[in-house]
Amino acid sequence: MLHLYKKFHSQKDYTSIGLFRAIKEQFNPQKVLYPGCYVHITPSLVFSDVTYVDSFRNTHKFYESDEVRVFIDKNKEYAEAVHFKFHQQDYAKPLPEELESFDLVISQYGGFVGQAVKKYLKKGGILVCNNSHGDASMASIDPDYEFIGVYNRKSDEKFNISDGNLDEYLVPKKEITITKKYLQETMRGIGYTKSPSGYLFRKNKKSSKMEILNRL
Repeated sequence: MLHLYKKFHSQKDYTSIGLFRAIKEQFNPQKVLYPGCYVHITPSLVFSDVTYVDSFRNTHKFYESDEVRVFIDKNKEYAEAVHFKFHQQDYAKPLPEELESFDLVISQYGGFVGQAVKKYLKKGGILVCNNSHGDASMASIDPDYEFIGVYNRKSDEKFNISDGNLDEYLVPKKEITITKKYLQETMRGIGYTKSPSGYLFRKNKKSSKMEILNRL
């Protein structure tokens, strides 16, 4: 099963391990949630506790593979025991996880992850996302999130995180009113005058009981 990870990530020199190292160094999250992950297991090489979610058919077989677990054990960059699990389901549906229990949500080419699983992210937790399907654009208009930084890929091993001159980012190239409805209909990110590899947002408040019920 490991050949899938090699095919889609390591052989393409696109594991993004540098990104996860940079995030660990700056934020040191303890519990990580990765919806829309497919077979991208790189986070488990850097973080000891990762929960993966994907609905693609038979993906659970990859995460249940002894070959995959051995690979993670052999290549992990931490002393703790490996702890990872996988939920074979649509991440937009309720997850069998405790609310507001994760320190980091990873969103990479998976749609509006930051909206769907926000209730599982702690207050002060970090959403790291790109804008390929509009997740960063959606987070930018969500009052529950605070824009705190960007990241840029120099190589697979080297990603830089910056919180400087943030007012220069998230500026649309064209005059447009950005709404949740517009983003949901287009399913793509807004074109910005300055586009980094990705964005970081901090959840700035706890979800209310009503907000949680509305997302169940």
